[in-house]
Amino acid sequence: MPYVDPARIYLGGHSTGGTLVLLVAECSDRFRAVFSFGPVTSVVHYDEDTVPRPYNIRNVMEMRLRSPVMWLHGIRTPTFIFEGMDEPGNEWAIREMAAAARSPQVQLFLVVDKDHFSVLAPLNQLIAGKIIRDTGPATNITFAANEVPGLAPLGRQR
Repeated sequence: MPYVDPARIYLGGHSTGGTLVLLVAECSDRFRAVFSFGPVTSVVHYDEDTVPRPYNIRNVMEMRLRSPVMWLHGIRTPTFIFEGMDEPGNEWAIREMAAAARSPQVQLFLVVDKDHFSVLAPLNQLIAGKIIRDTGPATNITFAANEVPGLAPLGRQR
C-alpha cells in the first residue's frame, strides 16, 4: 500500500500471539521492532483442547521448532517481551526466557501489580506513543522502569 512505510512495520501479539510473534522474530528481520506480551517458552504449555496441534506432538524436532525459548539467540530485531507478575500469567516463562536470551536485541520485562491481561493497557498506550516518535533511520524505542509503575527489566538490557 502506498501509505505504508516498509521501514516502519512493527509486530505485536498477546498470549498465543505473543508466542507466535517471537517465532516470527526468530525467522525474520523485516520488522522495525517486535512486542510480545505474555508468551510461553514452548507450545507444549498449551492445552490441546485450546490450541489443536496440526503436527505430531511426539516428534521432538517439531516441538523444538515451535519453542521460542530455543531460538531467542537468532533474533536480529529489537524485541520487547512483557508480562505481569500477578496471576494469572506466564511470569515463569519470562524468567526462563531471560535466562536463555543471548541476543542483545531481546529485552524482557515483568510488571509488578499487573497480570497477563491488565499489563496490556498501560503498555500499549506507552508503546503507541513510542512508535509515533520512532522516526530515525533505526528504531530508538527503549523502556525505562519509571515509565510504567512496577516495570522491572530482566537480564541483560541494551
